Amino acid sequence: MDKNKYLEEFGKPFPRDDVKWRLQNVDEQKSVGRAVPYLDARAIADRLDSVVGQNRWRDDYREWRGIDKNGKPIYAQLCTIYIYDEELGEWIGKTDGAENTDREPIKGGLSDAFKRAAVKWNIGRYLYQFNAEKVSVKKWGKNFYITDDAQAELDRIYADTVAKIFGNEAGEAKQKPPASEKPPENKEAPVFEINAVETQVDKSALIFSRNGTRYKAYMQGVDKRLQNGTRITNVRIKRHKTPVGECNILTSYDIAA
Repeated sequence: MDKNKYLEEFGKPFPRDDVKWRLQNVDEQKSVGRAVPYLDARAIADRLDSVVGQNRWRDDYREWRGIDKNGKPIYAQLCTIYIYDEELGEWIGKTDGAENTDREPIKGGLSDAFKRAAVKWNIGRYLYQFNAEKVSVKKWGKNFYITDDAQAELDRIYADTVAKIFGNEAGEAKQKPPASEKPPENKEAPVFEINAVETQVDKSALIFSRNGTRYKAYMQGVDKRLQNGTRITNVRIKRHKTPVGECNILTSYDIAA
């Protein structure tokens, strides 16, 4: 295999919709944190599919165990991403590993190992040139999330940094605004009717419907205008990952006439 056969194609920047930001830490006041960019496994698999084809790559895993300096056992996962080289007629693999995570230990370790092995193939390696960015955060249950305003700033930072690394022609990362923030384009914004509201001290759960289809979303704070039968429009919703899965977050809306 030519040593640089896939280097350029694998190394191209990802659209900013595919790039997530992970909180590394939160300050003592629980209002500010540091975030770094990363790719999820789906985006990496899509890049492998598009460059080499679905039947020309595969991933393989095995468990690794060791002992740390304090004598405690370490459990980790190793991932090898293989790509089939037709010139050589054999599979070429690159391996990296990651320790099991605190939450969903084995699943988290497998996912992190896959991402690290992908970096060996130059997929997402450019993200290591980014700095940890200071962001405002909000608490949701026991977890912290990046605020919408901070996320918008991170999107700008991502586009600007990609332009600096790859040149202004690398517009792939700038072409489209985040899909999670952009509502469907309609000549007339749809109107939804609130069917149920469950309020807590600092957040609310809403069920609303349109044309017989029901939706559920959460929002920060309590809006006393939202009652059964209230109609809302200009609805903006984004998806949020939580420890138990994904949920809808209602980020903005207007009371319909």
